[in-house]
Amino acid sequence: MRWRRRLSYDERAYIDVVPLVDTLLAVFLFLALLAFQSPITFLAVKLPFAKEGQRTSVELFRVQVFKDGRYEVEGRRVSLEQIEKLLTDRPYKTMVVEADEDAPHKFVVALMDAGKRKGVENVLIAVRTRR
Repeated sequence: MRWRRRLSYDERAYIDVVPLVDTLLAVFLFLALLAFQSPITFLAVKLPFAKEGQRTSVELFRVQVFKDGRYEVEGRRVSLEQIEKLLTDRPYKTMVVEADEDAPHKFVVALMDAGKRKGVENVLIAVRTRR
């Protein structure tokens, strides 16, 4: 029979968690960078529902209208005058209005009127569809 030598405390096997923590940190950093590089798909407004709707793939000028009457373009808060300046600097043919369902009608009409003055040919109203 073989005699087994007892291992001292320093010789016992143990799990080193430092490489595991380093690896998880690298994965979390990668996921965080990936999340910030993705295009903005979150809508901060609550769109109304519609039975019909379709998607288009053209160059669009997207404006969000909130229920308190403020406007946002690409996540930045802008005024109606700034929207007109943006449309003057780079003319768009199509504008998508993403208005909150509780937004007052006058803010949507003012936005559409400003777009028409600056050469926007098509104004699309964004809606949600029920599934």
